[in-house]
Amino acid sequence: MKKIMRKYSIQCLVFLCLLLFNVKIGHAQVKKKEYTNIEEALKDPDKVFRLNLENQKNHDYFKVLSKFKNLEYLNLRNTDLDVVPEEILLLKHLRTLDMGHNNFSLLPKNFGALKNLQELYLDEDKNLNLFEGFETLSKLKHLKVLHLENDGIKELPGNIGKLSHLEKLYLSENDLKTIPIEIKGLKNLNYLDVYHNPIIAPLNIIKTYQGGFKIRF
Repeated sequence: MKKIMRKYSIQCLVFLCLLLFNVKIGHAQVKKKEYTNIEEALKDPDKVFRLNLENQKNHDYFKVLSKFKNLEYLNLRNTDLDVVPEEILLLKHLRTLDMGHNNFSLLPKNFGALKNLQELYLDEDKNLNLFEGFETLSKLKHLKVLHLENDGIKELPGNIGKLSHLEKLYLSENDLKTIPIEIKGLKNLNYLDVYHNPIIAPLNIIKTYQGGFKIRF
């Protein structure tokens, strides 16, 4: 009887291991596909969660962006944007937006419509009006990560303190000599990247942060 029970227990254990293995495989297969071809994506737009149009210069593509109503990730890096496409503002589920290496200077006034946006890339956007940009971004209550690397920034506007929900701020490869005291308004900031900036004495600002705050010089 004991041998039978032991054999039964081993079989159950093997079955359980196989079941867990299959569950992991199933999760791996659920990984969301990233589309790089707009025509292919348009075949079933409701099932498109990630769309990468980096380096694509055909702006006619942007006119159909609103069709991807479930989009969570959108990459428009280096697409010669002079103006941010209004169609983006209809993507209510968007969490990550990459508009780096473009030519626009202003974000749309109603950019705050992207209620679920958590990470925004505005790096290598040399013409960006930071003061107006920060005013607009202050309406994004879920924005946690902001990229402003290599934007030619010489001075941060004081209204950066309005981005109170930010957790990570990337400012490397700019021309900053000081960090404004208003940055203390970023109560949730836990990582600041100011690598490759000619900053003279930021410590008086940084010392105001406690706990797990990290800075990269």
